Amino acid sequence: MNQDKLKSLLQQVKYPGFSKDVVTFGLIQNVQETEGAVELGVKFTTEKEEVRQQILSDIEKVLREGGYEKINIEIIQAPVKPAQPDEAAAPPSIPGVKHTIAVASGKGGVGKSTVAANLAAALRKQGHSVGILDLDVYGPSLPITMGVHETPKVQEGNKLQPIQKFDMSLMSLGFLLNDNSPVIWRGAMVSKMVSQFLFDVNWGDIDYLILDLPPGTGDVQLTLVQQIALTGAIIVTTPQDLALKDVERGANMFSKVNTPVLGIVENMSYHICPSCGHKSQIFSTGGGTKESERLHVPLLAKIPLNEEIMKAGESGEPLVIYLPESEAATMFRTLAQKVTELVEK
Repeated sequence: MNQDKLKSLLQQVKYPGFSKDVVTFGLIQNVQETEGAVELGVKFTTEKEEVRQQILSDIEKVLREGGYEKINIEIIQAPVKPAQPDEAAAPPSIPGVKHTIAVASGKGGVGKSTVAANLAAALRKQGHSVGILDLDVYGPSLPITMGVHETPKVQEGNKLQPIQKFDMSLMSLGFLLNDNSPVIWRGAMVSKMVSQFLFDVNWGDIDYLILDLPPGTGDVQLTLVQQIALTGAIIVTTPQDLALKDVERGANMFSKVNTPVLGIVENMSYHICPSCGHKSQIFSTGGGTKESERLHVPLLAKIPLNEEIMKAGESGEPLVIYLPESEAATMFRTLAQKVTELVEK
């Protein structure tokens, strides 16, 4: 019974950035329990000190809360397995691109494209060179959010030249569609399009490429993580439980392909009445906080639902450019700062 209790407690400790726990990952070794005291080993394969300390701190916390007063943890360093010649090579990087950040959501309608556009604009205002790739095949929104109505030029070698707007490089399937016909593609065509937009676009030398993904965990996401090694992913949600279940699925997908989740953005978090200043929790409250705690990742921002963001999007400008001194624009700039700090770590 004590062993079952210990296992249950330790399964509450998630590996930072992943939805799986340290027991499932095989980190816990040699567990012994006697009269309120517990000894165990933690087998690390990572050398990142911040990851180690987070895991050790979380283990001690859950054990103390479980009633164990004396806790002795031995650190076991696992040998690093040398790469074998027949092992598959890691996915390549996009030539010239330093960091690739995927902005994802479990379901549609949570404002993911708005977050992606404003994050990119805020990173540019910090002085970084930035590109945005709209990979939402069936509902490309970059032409609207950035006010672009031109077609990319094809250069020598059949390379597409990104559209330049607001001093950023932009690419979207929406730039190539000439009418309002629906996109009806099977998985193989979607995968080919993703590959072409990654490697057949002349991105040049940029610091951050922001990838606006379609909702869910479909062909685009799977092709993307197979084609390139992402720096990290940001998951956008709204506060209600219905959206959070889909967040869990998205986070699980990234964990399975070893892409770290940098954090959660809770969009439409609240609404402040412009007339009386009353704060309303229209879509429930606390959902983003719960999910960030479950995944052991930071809650990067709580973006309000307001008219300014809507007007900026319809005008073809991110809010960070449209109303740079607004409260929400300040939140997006803070989000960008947090992202750069996480990437530098």
